[in-house]
Amino acid sequence: METTSPPLQSVLVFGGCGFLGHHIAKQATLAPDVTKVTVVDIDVSKNRLSGVEYLTGDIQSKEDVERVFQIAQPNVVFHTVSPGPFLENNKLFQAVNVDGTKNILSIAQAYECTKALVYTSSSSIIHDNRTDLINATEDAPVIFAPEQKEFYSHTKAVAETIVLAANRDRIRTASIRPAGLFGEGDTGTVTSVIANAREGKARMQIGDNNNFFDWTYIENTALAQLVTARALLRSYSGPVPDNMRVDGEAFVITNDEPWRFWTFTRALAAAAGYGVDEKDVVKVPWRVMMAIAFVLEWGYWIFTLGKEKPRLNRARVKYTTMERTLDIKKAKTRLGYRPKVSMQEGIERSAKWFLDSV
Repeated sequence: METTSPPLQSVLVFGGCGFLGHHIAKQATLAPDVTKVTVVDIDVSKNRLSGVEYLTGDIQSKEDVERVFQIAQPNVVFHTVSPGPFLENNKLFQAVNVDGTKNILSIAQAYECTKALVYTSSSSIIHDNRTDLINATEDAPVIFAPEQKEFYSHTKAVAETIVLAANRDRIRTASIRPAGLFGEGDTGTVTSVIANAREGKARMQIGDNNNFFDWTYIENTALAQLVTARALLRSYSGPVPDNMRVDGEAFVITNDEPWRFWTFTRALAAAAGYGVDEKDVVKVPWRVMMAIAFVLEWGYWIFTLGKEKPRLNRARVKYTTMERTLDIKKAKTRLGYRPKVSMQEGIERSAKWFLDSV
């Protein structure tokens, strides 16, 4: 459980204009133990907050990272930068997730003022993205290529390994593995689900909806990151038992409230005013949808020579029909983490954000 900690003081958020990053920055501005919040991003024109200093920079550039550290003089660093997992750009995944992370670490280790670094990893690094994942914990082995078929997940796994290996090499490090993020500012899940519902597509369901899925409301994940940073600062005060260590450790973060996948999407649509009665749901067998996705993928490949890809593909069909649940006992025990916002409240807040922004 969290006890008295040294103050966070100066906080630096890499990717602080992105979905998760700007929520971390927001929670940092509200925290009484934070004296300064600096955000660095490749585009600082969006998700801006009052009282935050914004710096343009690219973590692929060691010079940019060095300049940011010189200005921010951070006590704590949050690293949230990553391309979206569906980009299918392996070169970019490697350059940002792996090489960019190395840049941040090397500069952080050179600054005496910097004491802690919290890295945003992914729960997908222990998942083969093909089979069900049921109540998985951090003890599950991390999967790398070639066993890991998703190169995004492979590079996140490599980056996390580098970050955790750097623990106590002048700084304390930890990794957060969020699952199924959603909330205000989400241009992925929230936007696509409600936009599809507005187009009358909320009635369609792939599979039987027996698969449970762990989601995480964005504010809960942001607060978990601050809790982790405080625990890293506390670790300087003396040794703790191995079963309570935070530094050098990874933590799964969820809302601790798994929902059936399509129940969640329909609840999100309903909160935005596009509810569907269960009797009106059209259930499409997942094998049928996989066959349709296969045809679409090949059709796009043939007619665009691989330059364009369909919105529906086999990976996304599989994603909506698999079981994916995680056990957050470690985060509860060592961090004292508890979700502050329930799934239902998070859904309602997300829908309100969407309606206010369109």
